[in-house]
Amino acid sequence: MNSEQAKKLSLPDILSRLGYQPVSIQKGGFEYWYCSPFRKETEPSFHTSYLGGKWIWNDFADSGGTVIDFILRYEGYTRVSDALRFLDDLYGKHPIQLIRTPSNDLFSFQQPAEPQARQLEFIEAKDIENLAIIKYLTQKRMISESLARKYLKEVHYRNLVNGKEYFAFGMENRSGGYEIRAALDDHPFKSALIKRDISIIRGFKSGNGVVNIFEGMTDFLSLLTMMKTDNLAGDSVVMHSLSSYQKTVGFIKEEGYTAIHTYLDNNRSGKDCSQQFIGDFGKSVFDESRMFLPFEDLNDMLRDRQS
Repeated sequence: MNSEQAKKLSLPDILSRLGYQPVSIQKGGFEYWYCSPFRKETEPSFHTSYLGGKWIWNDFADSGGTVIDFILRYEGYTRVSDALRFLDDLYGKHPIQLIRTPSNDLFSFQQPAEPQARQLEFIEAKDIENLAIIKYLTQKRMISESLARKYLKEVHYRNLVNGKEYFAFGMENRSGGYEIRAALDDHPFKSALIKRDISIIRGFKSGNGVVNIFEGMTDFLSLLTMMKTDNLAGDSVVMHSLSSYQKTVGFIKEEGYTAIHTYLDNNRSGKDCSQQFIGDFGKSVFDESRMFLPFEDLNDMLRDRQS
């Protein structure tokens, strides 16, 4: 999405997706009060209001602004493009909830709220035992079971809002955290535990100057499944979100790669990100998304081949 589209998003909807519920709704649904998402507190000091045809926010101990300003502050970004990628990732492939006239029933949103990592407590990560995860990965996503077991873990966590325990599959990132996804297509929850970061997979010829860039863990595993191999020659980076662009760029520069192969989605966000890599690294970048046209991503191509 672009900046103008982002500014038309509903801030109460965004906060709900991030796991925050209002303490009170005032002024006929035109003003929502929350405990601040920027710190721990028991009395609400953060509110979002519908003014001038858009949602704005104010925080007593901080600042305020538009939807974009909120994401920049919430995630610590400095670039608007990173905030837009975060919003694209937050809404995924689902219809975006744009502004509508506030009312007391504004909380019946299109998509269910998903708690962010700040609302989740890591319990354990272990080898995959749950048959529902194996069935989802091998029968729904068509990924090789041996690859799933090699690169993924069964991750258990607790939702601190409702106190319930859940499980998901996940990939460890370079900070020792886990990027997780539910084994469901009709409720595509994904989040991060401990700390959000990119994942690094060293290739069997690591040091050859080649790096492969993937947006999601299933993209990486789909390519391996189609190639009938358990690893790539060059190193691989799984971004987990296009908003991890700056972290990925930093890693590429640290390692000094001379050939950068991007396997990002054939959609606007993926194309924009690939172009940004080209802008930063020039002729060292090879856009590999053409190899899975007309499909949007590698997993779509894999599932079509297996059908």
